[in-house]
Amino acid sequence: MGNILIAEAMAAQASGIFSQGVLWAALFGVLLIIVVAYAIGRWMLSREQKKMEAEIQKIRLEHRKDLEETKQGVLSGVSRDLLTPITLIITPLQELAADPLSDNVRVRVQMILRNAQLLLHQVNMLSTGGKGNVVPALVPPVDTVMTQVTTPVTAPVTTTPHPSTATSSQDINKSQNDKQIGIDDSNAAKATTPRGDFSERNETDENQRFTLLMVDDSPDMCRFVHDYFRGEYNVITANNGEVALARLEENDNIDLVVSDVNMPKMDGLELCKHIKTDLRWSHIPVILLTGRRGDHVEVEGLRLGADDYITKPFNVEMLRLRVKKFIEKRENRQRQFREKMDVAPSEITITSMDEQFIQRAIKICEDHMSDTEFSVEVLGQELSLSRTYLYKKLINITGKGPAEFIRTIRMKRGKQYLDQTAMPIADIAAEVGYGNPKRFTENFKAEYGMSPSEYSKKVRAEKGFKY
Repeated sequence: MGNILIAEAMAAQASGIFSQGVLWAALFGVLLIIVVAYAIGRWMLSREQKKMEAEIQKIRLEHRKDLEETKQGVLSGVSRDLLTPITLIITPLQELAADPLSDNVRVRVQMILRNAQLLLHQVNMLSTGGKGNVVPALVPPVDTVMTQVTTPVTAPVTTTPHPSTATSSQDINKSQNDKQIGIDDSNAAKATTPRGDFSERNETDENQRFTLLMVDDSPDMCRFVHDYFRGEYNVITANNGEVALARLEENDNIDLVVSDVNMPKMDGLELCKHIKTDLRWSHIPVILLTGRRGDHVEVEGLRLGADDYITKPFNVEMLRLRVKKFIEKRENRQRQFREKMDVAPSEITITSMDEQFIQRAIKICEDHMSDTEFSVEVLGQELSLSRTYLYKKLINITGKGPAEFIRTIRMKRGKQYLDQTAMPIADIAAEVGYGNPKRFTENFKAEYGMSPSEYSKKVRAEKGFKY
């Protein structure tokens, strides 16, 4: 009996120990689950927090980038708006500095120029957002300007007195009130010249001068360029691209367009596109004025066909040199057309549209080579251009009007016959559209300085033929 009790006691004790072990194991398991769950929760929370912080940081960076771009846009806009008035401050001062000055005035001019250059430097800093990538100004330093006083800048030869500042303001206000924004130099020159002093010959010369269309939304800039070139070129002005197109419609004698890029209603890039894609005007060179070189605006302008760029602020003498360069290039192209026997259209044109135009014009003339009834009207109809625009375009590209253009093509072909064949002159005249050999002889002599028979003898002599 005692053994049984002892066994039961030991069994009970073992059961109790087992129960306590199970209990502790259960408690440990629960604790372990709690710890693992807590750790997982902290890890997930930490991950979410990091993810949220990364998202917040991304939003902050994007916001900062947007703010930076907005600031850059505002600063660039402000700097562009300031470049025109700075040009109108520095350039006239440079002209003034080129004149003989008293010591007192010289010191004041030097002080104003120095501060204007400082202002320009600050504007350039604005345009780059303070990153140190300052755009170099295309205006000589003050010291350079002042040391060049003994060698003045060549001034334009003027035939009429320059209007005073007050008069200019009144003229501008009047033109705006009359809704006739812009200045036509051909009329302005007559209006400011005393009666009786403008001869008929002067009027003819005035109409034949190189004509420049200046496009800028600043009336002062338009007036400045107009007054600077008056007496040297005709200057017509417009305050945006839409008005400039109207000027082109009204005036068929415009030779060059100088346009600011940033303007209301229609900017300079859109204006350039219209000019270069219209057959009536595609031969007209376009110079764009921009606040900075090398940016997307310049690339876009060149893609649209702009012929040159000038960075604001600019020295107006630089503009004169660019204009003269375009005039020289045009004269060289016209000389090539006159002198070369077989001139390639690409050698005398500046745009692909004009190259195709000249190719078509030459082909039309060649197709009608022996047609005595072929005329300027027929040429214009086949080229889809009015007589006025046909005349202006051919004059600009080749230096010849339509009638002279047709005659030149025929003379070139006649000269080719004389070079390569022994055909009688009367037959050659018929082949190139002349029913009257005498008329062919007259035109040939006017073109080449000798008659067809004289030229034929010269060719035969050079080839060693005996008569």
